Amino acid sequence: MIKKFFSTDDSYKEMISKYTTIDGILAMAMYILLLFVYYFMGLLFIQRQIYLGVPINLLLIAICVMLVLMRKQKLSSIGFTLKNIGKSLLTGIFLGIIFSFFMNVLPNILAGGKVITVNRALYNIFYYFIIIALSEEVLFRGYIQTRIYGLIKCDILAVIMTGILFYAMHLPFQMSVNGIKINLINMIIMIVLHFVMNFLYRKYNSLAAPTVFHGLLDWGGNLLR
Repeated sequence: MIKKFFSTDDSYKEMISKYTTIDGILAMAMYILLLFVYYFMGLLFIQRQIYLGVPINLLLIAICVMLVLMRKQKLSSIGFTLKNIGKSLLTGIFLGIIFSFFMNVLPNILAGGKVITVNRALYNIFYYFIIIALSEEVLFRGYIQTRIYGLIKCDILAVIMTGILFYAMHLPFQMSVNGIKINLINMIIMIVLHFVMNFLYRKYNSLAAPTVFHGLLDWGGNLLR
């Protein structure tokens, strides 16, 4: 039963075995573009108080989709599929609620945080589920994590490498706003969360579970102030 729960979808295994060096290079090029864009987005924010997170993240999704179509690959190869949608959503919701409660909501309650306004909470559903969770899941679990197998054939090494890239992706914006600050504990937590979200993705070969999980984690972390 436990082994079955942690199993990887057969279509995921078949898919990653077909990616080539070109796919891996394109994935790394996409990652480098992301780093530059986030750095300059941070500079614009700190210098002119203009935040472009919404249009930038939507644009990055569009570029990722364009690369997939350019390679004549299916959108299902980055997780856009209805296959196992019910199971995927339920698993993401279940684990997302548990992780979010114990990692974010409960600590904020104990710290005396107050619930944000209803309007803000509703806007945060759009922001954290679509702009943050969906964009990062498309880019990392859907595109970079799968295509990196074109460069790294060892499964565990490929997952660890993408986890490090996932953590490092958050540094350029923070670096341009607050200066570079590398927190080892935060890095470990984010890499572990990458493992969880990657597991959710490859279990159903779908974006549904990791996106909902990711969205609940971020939304719950901003439910109280």
